[in-house]
Amino acid sequence: MDDLGTVARSLDLMAQGRAPEVAVELADQAGSVARSMIGMAAFWLGEFEVAERAGRAAVTAAGSDVEHHLALAVVALADAGLMETAPSPALDDVVAALGPSLDAMDDFVRYLVAEAALTQARLGVAAAVWDESVTESWRGHSYRAMMLATGARIAAFGGRIDEAQGSARQAVALADSERTRLLTMSVAGLVSGNSSDVTSTSALVAEIEAAGLAADDHLSRGLHLLAAFAAVAIGDVAQSASLVLIAGGDAGLSRFTIIDRALGLELLVAAAVALGDRDAAEAWGAQAEPLADHPIARPTIQRLKARLAEMAGDRERAIELAELAVEGCRLDARNVELAETEVVLARIRVAGNDLSTASRSMRELVAASDRLGHHAVRRAAGQTLGRAGRRLPPVIGDGWAALSAREAEIAHLILAGQETTQIAKGLFISPHTVRVHTSRVLAAFSVGTRVQLVARASVPQGATSPMGAALTPRQREVVALVAEGLSNADIAERLSVSVKAVEKNVSAALRRVGARSRLDLARGWAAGSVELVVGEREELAAEVLECGLLEPLGLLERDERDDLAVSGASGGLEALTAEDRPEREERLGADPVDHDDLG
Repeated sequence: MDDLGTVARSLDLMAQGRAPEVAVELADQAGSVARSMIGMAAFWLGEFEVAERAGRAAVTAAGSDVEHHLALAVVALADAGLMETAPSPALDDVVAALGPSLDAMDDFVRYLVAEAALTQARLGVAAAVWDESVTESWRGHSYRAMMLATGARIAAFGGRIDEAQGSARQAVALADSERTRLLTMSVAGLVSGNSSDVTSTSALVAEIEAAGLAADDHLSRGLHLLAAFAAVAIGDVAQSASLVLIAGGDAGLSRFTIIDRALGLELLVAAAVALGDRDAAEAWGAQAEPLADHPIARPTIQRLKARLAEMAGDRERAIELAELAVEGCRLDARNVELAETEVVLARIRVAGNDLSTASRSMRELVAASDRLGHHAVRRAAGQTLGRAGRRLPPVIGDGWAALSAREAEIAHLILAGQETTQIAKGLFISPHTVRVHTSRVLAAFSVGTRVQLVARASVPQGATSPMGAALTPRQREVVALVAEGLSNADIAERLSVSVKAVEKNVSAALRRVGARSRLDLARGWAAGSVELVVGEREELAAEVLECGLLEPLGLLERDERDDLAVSGASGGLEALTAEDRPEREERLGADPVDHDDLG
């Protein structure tokens, strides 16, 4: 069997859960590649010292560059599980020596180097080494799904969730065995969880848990741990803790690599803290103590200790530890961990009443995370600030999905024709609070006025609107453009007439249908009303709220908890109208502070 055949056969056995057979089959086979694959199989089984020895033997026996690079990659993998020593220079050495991939063996080596860097939590190195094109030469081999899953994990743990989606989907589609399918599904769950797709993630995690696969090798342990990370991303800390313990095998999670032990123990601490069980949190923290000085685990354990210090009321120490963890995560591009650390740090600051620093950091974090599809950050940051009555800006252009239940309610009242004072009176809140919510609604729909909101948030009836029967052809043209949110000058340019002619037609249309403002005119055109006399305003508002707009917009069953999860970076948009102009201090960036709106 040639070297490529040796690699392919070994990968088949490991993927099938038959890793012990690799050492048996290759025991009498000479050469560096056989030693390397014995080392990889030992790593697969959690026998890190055996893997390291085999990798070193492969380095000694290497007779070509590709053999040498493969052996160094195996040593780097083994380093990721060795507790007693810091990682050797093997990873840096092989990264420096890598050249262009010329064949399937070169491609496999590049994949394994990227996997080793990921397993050592050096995400920047992993991203620099990884190239999805290396999987092309493995088309038709069952292990290609595993390679694509590694690419998805590198992107996901690096915080690039949108980028991870494609590789994760490909990996799932190519999985050709139950074990591989479950592994790729766990990666898909990690990605969907961090994109804040709660429904898909819950279903994936439930299927993985229901499969009942024994966690007895790297693949099966890994899929349970990835499912745990997916569960915690959607806020299910209890299920995530259970999955960690299934995968870890004992209280110290000793079968894991260094980074997986650290992340698993931190997850258990976080679950205990969330449930207010200080004794359990400290017990898990004690299990993590041996990892505290290991360079791979250090940032994770610092964050774990920050959680414990926060729970103990030592905020100064908690902030110090969290800031150290931020530095360590940033150094290795561990961006999902970095985001989690920033959220922990903000929560500590909120508890210490440093609300301005916490709000600023969360807005900046969410703005960066949203651009990469890491929307779980929005949920966590929104919940953190929500404890102090603060909110994140809505996502520009996300429309109804970006609104809280209160903001959606106010949006419907605006669409129903109510003005600020009417809304404030009806909801028993201050006009100031209504104005702040109004600006957030306008920002969510990327519009600057309430007339434009009608055009963007409703479905215009066009020339078939019954209102058209009361208007002349030219007035219908003008009113339709008013309903689109255009200004008089824009309408004049569109119709090639003077601004004065547009003003005249708008005034005439207002008189003909009994409307009082451009907003009434636009709303009536969109709703298909023939006339909107002043006396009909409240009746129409009630009708719209009860049966007109709520159901088709899918907002009848909004979860009130969404009020804590809205975020994104909107910049400094000020949505002002001529009829309802907030005071200077009521800019979009300000948070509603009226306590009469907290319910």
